[in-house]
Amino acid sequence: MERLRIVFWQNINSMHQSAFLKALAQQHDVTLVTTRKGSGREEMGWYEPELPGITLHYIADIDWKALIRRSAPEDVHVFAGLHAFAPIHRALVYAMRQNVRLGVYAEPLVMTGLAGVVKQWRGRIDAMMFADRLDFILCIGRECRRQFLGWGFYEEKLHDWAYVTEAFEQNFPSVDRSRPFRIIFPASCSLRKGADLLLDAAASIPADLPFELICYSVPPGTPDACLRRARQLIEGLPHIGLVPFIDNASVRSAIANADLMVLPSRFDGWGAVVNEALGAGTPVLVSDRCGASILIQHRPLLGEIFGPPGVDALRDALIRAIKEGSPSAQRREAIRAWSHHHISGTSLATHFNNILRATVGGAGKRTTAPWVACLSNSFSGSTIEGH
Repeated sequence: MERLRIVFWQNINSMHQSAFLKALAQQHDVTLVTTRKGSGREEMGWYEPELPGITLHYIADIDWKALIRRSAPEDVHVFAGLHAFAPIHRALVYAMRQNVRLGVYAEPLVMTGLAGVVKQWRGRIDAMMFADRLDFILCIGRECRRQFLGWGFYEEKLHDWAYVTEAFEQNFPSVDRSRPFRIIFPASCSLRKGADLLLDAAASIPADLPFELICYSVPPGTPDACLRRARQLIEGLPHIGLVPFIDNASVRSAIANADLMVLPSRFDGWGAVVNEALGAGTPVLVSDRCGASILIQHRPLLGEIFGPPGVDALRDALIRAIKEGSPSAQRREAIRAWSHHHISGTSLATHFNNILRATVGGAGKRTTAPWVACLSNSFSGSTIEGH
């Protein structure tokens, strides 16, 4: 494929995109325009990633309309959502008027209550206004694709998409077999992430099954109702720890030292900690409401999906994992290999190029995401099918 200029428009310089953007910049001229400076999640220990080889602009500091007007016919502009961020939406509408080649990437929307009804009607209006003009839509998770189809967008323009994280570059630790089975939850103490479900389920696991659960979930400042309830659930249980957030490098190391990473979300567009766990060779347990569960489906090597999110189903899944025991070094290496080949920045960049080829001239051909490839269920050896 010829070298193109590709401009991404999003809210922040996100760690969920950095590995992909850097890999893509090896093949194209990549520009990133953000509405905010920083990572947006400083309290969780997230840093703003460095993006060598990528032109980075803060939208308030540039003439963004001129950036769009100067586009060559082959340039591509990719926007974060249709209505997620007001400045990005304005740029999207302006880009449509300038007749540039453009796409959108989106997470699924929460569709509950009156707000969900409003979003449903807005989605149908968006389909009437934008479906013909968009060249492609990158759908993060199965639910996102279902929503866009339901609103009336063309199926041939919908392509499976994901977040990816940076490669795990440090040496992998040798697991201490003398300690209990270690479970980690590196996410916010919130109802959306299912922290209460996890603590309730863990607190009810029989005492004859030794394990430890570490939740890196406590933000600075005054605890909210969810955090106070969480502390009540684990009172008097020394094997369950609810501790402050740590920086991203440290939490990645903690994930690599764990036997299982759990993300029991009630709703989660993706869940990038799943990528980080797989990159470290740590199996995962996720709810079926987590977008990243699409990686685990039919792949028991990588972990397990439970659902719908609830205490009983989660407790049963945790008990199965604890009884199975710590993953072997062989299994960890197989998980890391699958992650490298299927959900790395390079694999997503290749997928993006395939999407661009599929949309040249409005062809609208279907593409296959790299994580859809077949995976052997066997833990023996390190053979992985579908490379």
